[in-house]
Amino acid sequence: MNKSRDSVLKGTIKFSALLMLMSVGFFLLGEQVGVAVLAGVMLSSIFVSSSAWIFDAFKNAENSLFIKVFFFSTGIRFLLVLALFGILLGVTKIDEFYFTVSFIISYLCQSVTEMIFINKILQKE
Repeated sequence: MNKSRDSVLKGTIKFSALLMLMSVGFFLLGEQVGVAVLAGVMLSSIFVSSSAWIFDAFKNAENSLFIKVFFFSTGIRFLLVLALFGILLGVTKIDEFYFTVSFIISYLCQSVTEMIFINKILQKE
Protein backbone atom coordinates (compact mmCIF):
# COMPACT_ATOMS: atom_id res chain seq x y z
CA MET A 1 0.00 0.00 0.00
CA ASN A 2 1.24 3.44 -0.76
CA LYS A 3 1.53 6.17 1.82
CA SER A 4 -1.34 8.36 0.61
CA ARG A 5 -3.71 5.39 0.52
CA ASP A 6 -3.20 4.70 4.21
CA SER A 7 -3.51 8.28 5.37
CA VAL A 8 -7.33 8.51 5.60
CA LEU A 9 -7.69 5.45 7.82
CA LYS A 10 -4.58 6.18 9.88
CA GLY A 11 -5.54 9.83 10.32
CA THR A 12 -9.08 8.88 11.31
CA ILE A 13 -7.86 6.31 13.83
CA LYS A 14 -5.39 8.79 15.35
CA PHE A 15 -8.10 11.44 15.69
CA SER A 16 -10.51 8.88 17.19
CA ALA A 17 -7.88 7.85 19.72
CA LEU A 18 -7.32 11.49 20.65
CA LEU A 19 -11.07 12.01 21.17
CA MET A 20 -11.28 8.87 23.31
CA LEU A 21 -8.33 10.01 25.39
CA MET A 22 -9.93 13.42 25.89
CA SER A 23 -13.25 11.83 26.84
CA VAL A 24 -11.61 10.03 29.77
CA GLY A 25 -11.62 13.41 31.53
CA PHE A 26 -15.39 13.13 31.87
CA PHE A 27 -14.86 10.43 34.50
CA LEU A 28 -14.15 13.35 36.84
CA LEU A 29 -17.87 14.17 36.64
CA GLY A 30 -18.76 10.62 37.63
CA GLU A 31 -18.49 7.07 36.42
CA GLN A 32 -21.83 7.06 34.58
CA VAL A 33 -21.00 10.29 32.74
CA GLY A 34 -17.53 9.02 31.82
CA VAL A 35 -18.87 5.72 30.50
CA ALA A 36 -21.60 7.51 28.53
CA VAL A 37 -19.18 9.94 26.88
CA LEU A 38 -16.63 7.23 26.12
CA ALA A 39 -19.33 4.96 24.66
CA GLY A 40 -20.64 7.78 22.45
CA VAL A 41 -17.16 8.59 21.16
CA MET A 42 -16.36 4.92 20.55
CA LEU A 43 -19.60 4.33 18.64
CA SER A 44 -19.00 7.31 16.37
CA SER A 45 -15.37 6.23 15.93
CA ILE A 46 -16.49 2.83 14.69
CA PHE A 47 -18.79 4.43 12.13
CA VAL A 48 -16.25 6.97 10.85
CA SER A 49 -13.31 4.52 10.86
CA SER A 50 -15.30 2.01 8.84
CA SER A 51 -16.06 4.77 6.34
CA ALA A 52 -12.34 5.56 6.05
CA TRP A 53 -11.59 1.85 5.60
CA ILE A 54 -14.14 1.60 2.76
CA PHE A 55 -12.59 4.68 1.14
CA ASP A 56 -9.09 3.22 1.39
CA ALA A 57 -10.14 -0.24 0.20
CA PHE A 58 -12.05 0.94 -2.88
CA LYS A 59 -10.24 4.19 -3.66
CA ASN A 60 -8.58 2.79 -6.78
CA ALA A 61 -11.70 1.00 -8.00
CA GLU A 62 -13.74 2.14 -10.96
CA ASN A 63 -15.88 5.20 -10.13
CA SER A 64 -19.22 3.45 -10.57
CA LEU A 65 -18.14 0.54 -8.33
CA PHE A 66 -16.74 2.92 -5.70
CA ILE A 67 -19.97 4.93 -5.58
CA LYS A 68 -22.12 1.79 -5.30
CA VAL A 69 -19.97 0.26 -2.56
CA PHE A 70 -19.56 3.51 -0.62
CA PHE A 71 -23.27 4.39 -0.57
CA PHE A 72 -24.39 0.81 0.09
CA SER A 73 -21.89 0.54 2.97
CA THR A 74 -23.04 3.90 4.31
CA GLY A 75 -26.60 2.60 4.56
CA ILE A 76 -25.53 -0.66 6.19
CA ARG A 77 -23.21 1.13 8.62
CA PHE A 78 -25.95 3.64 9.47
CA LEU A 79 -28.40 0.86 10.29
CA LEU A 80 -25.80 -0.98 12.40
CA VAL A 81 -24.87 2.16 14.33
CA LEU A 82 -28.54 3.01 14.82
CA ALA A 83 -29.15 -0.50 16.18
CA LEU A 84 -26.13 -0.29 18.49
CA PHE A 85 -27.24 3.18 19.59
CA GLY A 86 -30.68 1.83 20.49
CA ILE A 87 -29.27 -1.25 22.22
CA LEU A 88 -26.85 0.81 24.30
CA LEU A 89 -29.59 3.19 25.40
CA GLY A 90 -32.15 0.43 25.97
CA VAL A 91 -30.07 -2.20 27.72
CA THR A 92 -27.51 -0.24 29.69
CA LYS A 93 -27.92 2.33 32.42
CA ILE A 94 -25.65 4.96 30.88
CA ASP A 95 -26.56 8.63 30.97
CA GLU A 96 -28.61 9.14 27.81
CA PHE A 97 -27.92 12.87 27.53
CA TYR A 98 -24.12 12.64 27.75
CA PHE A 99 -24.07 9.58 25.49
CA THR A 100 -26.19 11.20 22.78
CA VAL A 101 -24.42 14.57 22.88
CA SER A 102 -20.95 12.99 22.86
CA PHE A 103 -21.97 10.73 19.96
CA ILE A 104 -23.27 13.63 17.87
CA ILE A 105 -20.37 15.97 18.61
CA SER A 106 -17.66 13.36 18.08
CA TYR A 107 -19.36 12.09 14.92
CA LEU A 108 -19.44 15.60 13.45
CA CYS A 109 -15.81 16.31 14.44
CA GLN A 110 -14.59 13.01 13.05
CA SER A 111 -16.58 13.34 9.83
CA VAL A 112 -15.15 16.79 9.18
CA THR A 113 -11.64 15.51 9.91
CA GLU A 114 -12.18 12.54 7.59
CA MET A 115 -13.37 14.84 4.79
CA ILE A 116 -10.26 16.99 5.26
CA PHE A 117 -8.02 13.89 4.95
CA ILE A 118 -9.90 12.72 1.86
CA ASN A 119 -9.74 16.18 0.30
CA LYS A 120 -5.97 16.35 0.85
CA ILE A 121 -5.51 12.97 -0.85
CA LEU A 122 -7.71 13.90 -3.79
CA GLN A 123 -5.89 17.22 -4.25
CA LYS A 124 -2.52 15.43 -4.37
CA GLU A 125 -3.78 13.15 -7.13
